[in-house]
Amino acid sequence: MFPDQLNKELDAYFDNEQFRFKTQLQLAKDFEVHGFSFEPLFCEQVIEMPNLTEQVTEALMYIVEKKSSSWQALLYTIDIPEKKYIQYATSQEGNWMHQFAWEIIRREAQKVFFREKFSK
Repeated sequence: MFPDQLNKELDAYFDNEQFRFKTQLQLAKDFEVHGFSFEPLFCEQVIEMPNLTEQVTEALMYIVEKKSSSWQALLYTIDIPEKKYIQYATSQEGNWMHQFAWEIIRREAQKVFFREKFSK
């Protein structure tokens, strides 16, 4: 599957609440390994995309500020190349962390997508 085709298919999946919820659980699992726990409702109810992106942004900022030694390990766990993080961090965009949070959500969604598509 080509990246553009995958991205279009993923975008359609985000409209499905069950898929979004599974993505949230994947996020919670990977962040928990590195010392960050989302609020309990994060793992109990589906969160709308703008709020999900905001919560992931806040989680990233927490890890950068309070657990910086876990930062690279988190990127490794999620499978985001450090080069990609540097690309965002050195951009001139004021909201680069918010955009990077979206990148992380998409990567976690890919994990859920591939697990559902190929584990049958």
